[in-house]
Amino acid sequence: MDIKAYQAHIAQPWGQIYYQILFDQLKEVKGKTVLDFGSGFGHVAQFLARENQVLAIEPNEEMIDSRVVDPLYPYQQEQGGFEALEQLAPASFDVIICHNVLEYVDNPSQYLHAFHRLVKDDGHLSLVKHHEVGRIMQTAVFECNIPKTMGFLAGEHYQSHTMGLAKAYKIEEVLPKDTFVLEDYQGIRTFYGLQPNSVKTDPHWLKEMTELELAVSSQSPYRDIAAFQHLWLRKKER
Repeated sequence: MDIKAYQAHIAQPWGQIYYQILFDQLKEVKGKTVLDFGSGFGHVAQFLARENQVLAIEPNEEMIDSRVVDPLYPYQQEQGGFEALEQLAPASFDVIICHNVLEYVDNPSQYLHAFHRLVKDDGHLSLVKHHEVGRIMQTAVFECNIPKTMGFLAGEHYQSHTMGLAKAYKIEEVLPKDTFVLEDYQGIRTFYGLQPNSVKTDPHWLKEMTELELAVSSQSPYRDIAAFQHLWLRKKER
């Protein structure tokens, strides 16, 4: 994991836009008890802490030390991984956040089982995942790398320049039976990952592209070609 490279990435307009889109998709989460697992630099936890009670768990100490902190809207931060989930009481949270995490663990189903135990009845899991179709399009168009694209089509894993090897998954293949039901999903990075970075420094680009992305994020076929998909899963009734 290259933390400095990731920080440099999210400081750029093409890194900032991801969070602007995501925050808009999370804006209705209010008055809830929230667990943010794999909280990274705390951007999502800090955003949600404005109107929610938030517990953030992150395994990487360096990321925790560099996290964003707004003293006006505090949230609880703990260091840990799967073992930290096992220490929490059942049915403790209205909403669980897990964004771009399960690509980097050995057993995604194990974590989804844990989330099912921790979320309240009728509670929700906000899961952001890599989407292979969008990743392949971006590699072919933005990177202009046909051999790499052909590798992805053949099943090769994605090597993130900041986070390491990412194993893309299909939710229906890792979701344990009788845990969650998919209620809705949205796309992130439908268009902006296809444009050259040279156009993204225009002072109007961030605002205008954010508006465009949000205009199509809940619509098919646009959300079906995005580089990331934001899945909203509800705990299944017994």
